[in-house]
Amino acid sequence: MDNMLRRLIVRPKRLVEKYLHEGEIVADLGSGPGFYTLPIAETVGVTGRVYAVDFDPKSIEALKGKVAGRGLQGVVEAHAASAAEIDFLQDASVDFVFANGLLCCMLDHAGALRQIGRILKPEGKARLSISKLIRKKDPRVVTKGEWEEILGEFEVLERGESLTQRWAVLSLK
Repeated sequence: MDNMLRRLIVRPKRLVEKYLHEGEIVADLGSGPGFYTLPIAETVGVTGRVYAVDFDPKSIEALKGKVAGRGLQGVVEAHAASAAEIDFLQDASVDFVFANGLLCCMLDHAGALRQIGRILKPEGKARLSISKLIRKKDPRVVTKGEWEEILGEFEVLERGESLTQRWAVLSLK
């Protein structure tokens, strides 16, 4: 998930910086070991805050090491938790939610979406993406129909699709 080849193809900083501003509060849900978290933290700067959340404690420990190595301890707060159980984040406290491939890695899609809606500020935005390459019998899969239902719960600001994924930038209705 966090290797040089992927970094050359995806360019995480280029993707996140167009949505973020210095000083913003961001929740990176499904952060893994920090592929996007670190560029997000660098973009929001020392006046911003990034809450990195991943269900895998090993990924969170790896991320904490990278954060320390870059001197970003005051910017990134990492938690090993499900995105459906992020009660440590206050209601309407987050400017931007970044959830890249999150939903197709978990079973409780509705729980994660409730939490995203709860933590977003009224003027906040979220960027969600899902993989299209998951086996149909996988219980974590987000079908095209479910994706459209998810988008219907929010105001769609941008959306797109590639060979491997669907994505959208959303705000609260």
